[in-house]
Amino acid sequence: LSDDAAIIVSRDITDRKHMEEDLWEMSFRDQLTGLYNRRGFFSHAEQQMKAAARTRNRMPLIFVDVDNMKWVNDSLGHEEGDRMLMDTAAVFRQTFRDADILARVGGDEFAVLATDAKEIAPELLSERLQRNIDAHNSAAERPYALAMSWGIAVYDPDMPVSLDELMAWADE
Repeated sequence: LSDDAAIIVSRDITDRKHMEEDLWEMSFRDQLTGLYNRRGFFSHAEQQMKAAARTRNRMPLIFVDVDNMKWVNDSLGHEEGDRMLMDTAAVFRQTFRDADILARVGGDEFAVLATDAKEIAPELLSERLQRNIDAHNSAAERPYALAMSWGIAVYDPDMPVSLDELMAWADE
């Protein structure tokens, strides 16, 4: 090669970038339900709490336990238990908005941070959730009724708390 010659190597890294994005997304999603997992929930919810502190917005956090999960798993099998979790996720998608952060944070525990919901009373969220659970139970042909227990705590930027504290309050 002469002194003024150059070798140019070009690679298309599109596939690699897509794989990296898929891996990143998988690390934040619950494989069974498609909702965020605990890591994804904390990552997104903490960002929303920072934004709410700046904009002075209050946000309700709903912490949910699926009732009778152990009984379903022990009596009807883990496949039916998985179906119960997927049904819970479907009810969540019907109840909450796309902008809300929905997650399965543990075995039978779910959480929702209702972003930009300063105008929505927590009681209305509870009523909507119960209405959608009832509608699901009317339509679903399952050998059990889907039932959930939940609590709601409201993030108030005038009295800031950590996400862990807010979840503990809602869980109580």
